[in-house]
Amino acid sequence: MVIARTLAGKLYVACLAPAADRAIPSRTVEQPCYQCGAPVEDGVAFCRQCNAPQIRVGDPAAASDLPSHTPSLSHSASQTGIQWSQALPATALAGLIAGFVIVPLGAFGIGMIAAGVLSVLFYRRRHPGVILSPGSGARLGAVSGVLGFVMFAILTSLEMLMFRSGGQVRQALLETIQQSASRTNDPQVQQMFDYFKTPAGLALMMGLGLTLMLVLFVVLSSLGGALTTVLLRKRERN
Repeated sequence: MVIARTLAGKLYVACLAPAADRAIPSRTVEQPCYQCGAPVEDGVAFCRQCNAPQIRVGDPAAASDLPSHTPSLSHSASQTGIQWSQALPATALAGLIAGFVIVPLGAFGIGMIAAGVLSVLFYRRRHPGVILSPGSGARLGAVSGVLGFVMFAILTSLEMLMFRSGGQVRQALLETIQQSASRTNDPQVQQMFDYFKTPAGLALMMGLGLTLMLVLFVVLSSLGGALTTVLLRKRERN
């Protein structure tokens, strides 16, 4: 009796279990191929129809739709750097004023420093929101120094032409050379001073003098511009 029941149970399991498996089929998730539209099972790397890859890292179109939050470099540069379209008129005006101060009054040091100071003040007036560093102020001062030297050279040349003072300048140079030559007995030094008395020597001395003047203009004007920016930054902090 027990053996009969055991055989009946095994027969029931053997007959009904396959039927249950057939009644509940396994479902697979499919999605259409983005290239040909054929159904592709989830997790399959390539389409069996067109071999197109189905696993993509990202969508370039979606990435291009994202809003850009990159700050504008030109805006930040306009707040901290120098806009030369506005700086050049300011430095030119400062150099012109320095040239007019130096030529009639002979105030070389004051005029050179004033070129750098005025260039920063005029630029700040044209561009009130700018934040200048001492280096930027020095660059403005250097440009105004160069332009101031040009103004000085033009005004000096005009003065010499109008008042015919070129001969006086030449005579003053010769007297300075003669006084310097009288203080030494070295033959080589005397020969050098004799060369400076010639037209070529005088031209060389004038060229060296102008070069020295240019260097002084740039250095002192840069110093004036840097000091002005430092003082303005301290005043704004207070």
